[in-house]
Amino acid sequence: MTRLTGYILLSLTIALVASWFASNPGQVLIVWQEWEVRLSVAILIFLLIIYTVFLWLSVWIMRKLNIFTYFSNPRRLAARRARGEKNLDRAWSAYALEDYKESIKLGLRARSILGDSGDVLRLLASATRNQSKDKNLYLDQLKSSLVSAPWVLSQELDNSLKQKAWPAAMLLVQDMLKSHPKNKFLLKLNVSLSAQLGNWQEAKVSLRKAMREKGAIKPTEQKHLSAVINYSLALEEKAAGNKNECIDLLKSALKSSPSFAPAAQLGARIYIDQGDKKSAEKFLINIWKKNPNSEIGDLLKNLFPSESKGERFRRLKTVSKSEPTFSETYHLLAEIAILAEQWPDAQSALEKVIDSGQASKKTYQTLALLERKQKSDKQASDKFLERSEIVPSDNHWFCSSCQNSPMHYTAVCQKCDTFDKISWFRL
Repeated sequence: MTRLTGYILLSLTIALVASWFASNPGQVLIVWQEWEVRLSVAILIFLLIIYTVFLWLSVWIMRKLNIFTYFSNPRRLAARRARGEKNLDRAWSAYALEDYKESIKLGLRARSILGDSGDVLRLLASATRNQSKDKNLYLDQLKSSLVSAPWVLSQELDNSLKQKAWPAAMLLVQDMLKSHPKNKFLLKLNVSLSAQLGNWQEAKVSLRKAMREKGAIKPTEQKHLSAVINYSLALEEKAAGNKNECIDLLKSALKSSPSFAPAAQLGARIYIDQGDKKSAEKFLINIWKKNPNSEIGDLLKNLFPSESKGERFRRLKTVSKSEPTFSETYHLLAEIAILAEQWPDAQSALEKVIDSGQASKKTYQTLALLERKQKSDKQASDKFLERSEIVPSDNHWFCSSCQNSPMHYTAVCQKCDTFDKISWFRL
């Protein structure tokens, strides 16, 4: 009875509404470009009812035919995903071959199947970046994701490092350290970039932070970097006229890395300027035993200008005995022996260089000098000079980044602007 009453009321309501629309038909105007469609409200409602019935019948038929089951079939979905992943693999292969246009094409196919997954967007972002200089929308999309944002920042960081845009790279590293404060790569890079920008105090603070994170920087490298940074800070103190602070920093540098020759050289020069040649000699002899170079040899030779040739020979012969295995030691001994006309000592020193396999241009040039001074034998001297042209070059400062050979050591290479790449190169 209740259902019958409901149907009757529904019929009356429909009849009243239809009667109202019949007396108040109204108009609906649809305009699209040059086309116009005019119809009454009643007809529009009628069309909507037909459309609704059509949709309902379509869904009913699809359910009867199990069409929804077909689209949600696990095997079909797995096969579709496999096609997407295959397209993605092919896209990465094209990217590796630098065919960025093909890579983007295949990447978009993969995207249509796999959606906006991180792998797909990273592929499209990388290929787009290499193909075009325009704004990269894929990078912006990845940056909005907390999971993918670090990858985007790392791409920007790589680009800044390649362009040697150190300030921009530094800002990116500091931004990334906020979310990854213990990342070993970022901690170490923070030290290098601070140094390359000449912010030595910041580099020192950054190094301490990196040292607190186990494994970020090896212990031996920590000591070396500490020495380099203290040496650079000492140069700033020297420029400011603070020689005592400079000496303290140099001593700290040598305490961290006793074989770091530039610190000893600078300390010796400061002591020489102050007239304290004994302290300078102590600095020089200590480093000569560990890591000699030609600049230290020149300082040792000219340390006491008023001494006689014989006194200089005896003094430096004693120094050379402390560490006789370096070619610099043999060359220094040969040079002062020739000046003091101690021919057997000069000959013996040069023969030891040759026997040790460390002979260089300087070895044969010194032999040529010995022949001229001792025997006035120009013919033998010329033969040694000819020989010096075909043997390896002398030990020298060398940048492993740009292959440059600067005259003096610097913490940051003046040619390629990289940090801690210059070292004393030995044969």
